[in-house]
Amino acid sequence: MSERRRPMQATTGPKNVFAIRRAGVDDRLWTRLGTDGYHALRTLSWGQLTLVFLLIYLALNGFFGLLLWVTGAAITGAEPGFWPRFYFSVQTMATIGYGGLSPDDWLSHAIVTLESFVGVVYTAVVTGVFYGKFSTPSARVAFSETCVVADIEGVPTLMFRCANARSTAIVEATVTFSLTREEVLADGETVRRIYDLPVRRRTSPMFGVSWVVYHPIDESSPMWGKGPADFARERTMLIVTLTGIDDSLASSVHARHLWQADEIRFGYKFVDLFGTDANGERFVDFSRIHEVKPAALTLPGHSA
Repeated sequence: MSERRRPMQATTGPKNVFAIRRAGVDDRLWTRLGTDGYHALRTLSWGQLTLVFLLIYLALNGFFGLLLWVTGAAITGAEPGFWPRFYFSVQTMATIGYGGLSPDDWLSHAIVTLESFVGVVYTAVVTGVFYGKFSTPSARVAFSETCVVADIEGVPTLMFRCANARSTAIVEATVTFSLTREEVLADGETVRRIYDLPVRRRTSPMFGVSWVVYHPIDESSPMWGKGPADFARERTMLIVTLTGIDDSLASSVHARHLWQADEIRFGYKFVDLFGTDANGERFVDFSRIHEVKPAALTLPGHSA
């Protein structure tokens, strides 16, 4: 029997692509903002990015409000204390200018001049980062939760399925399929090596719906003679990258996915996504993208 259906979820990449702890690198957000600020900001989620800019905005206004308060700069209409000067700073940096508060001596004018410049620069940075993040094209491609291995025309074949979650096609879609595993050298050293996996069809002129990618396991394949136990022992992982051009945006897009050893299933193949309704019209059921069924498999030196 086939597995239960799961809804298709479009992804731009897998979880835990680099599933290893990074020692010796200060990967804290505030450190990355100081040393690699643009990349750090662009890789934050929308919620995190908004929170960071809000905190910076409040900190800047707090600084100038404190500066006005400590230096005793004269502000017309401002009551004594820090908070009136904080709100005056907000009005200055945001160029609101309600008219109730205004600088009243040379010192306050000098501070306002400096804050106006900082406000212009800050607004430009926020606008640039938000626009860059918003306008970055992405591919909404869903990958099957597992790779499967089954006999196709008498040849054991590794397969995965991907589907385009958008109604527009990806033109000249190209996949690169790789295998990485740990190997022990003759001197006992353990290394992780990467092998390219040739596929039957590497490119699709117009990837609009779904695509099953096939890698025949013949004597030239790094998977030849390997079974589930070998994959687990060697910490085998499969990695795919998909690149192409979004047909509506005319921009390059990419997606990637990774399968661990326990996500490679032997003796299964994917069910068909296509069907025919009561009116005789063809349709595609994306909810079945992860669905598999038992299939015949013969591995040299291994039982199915």
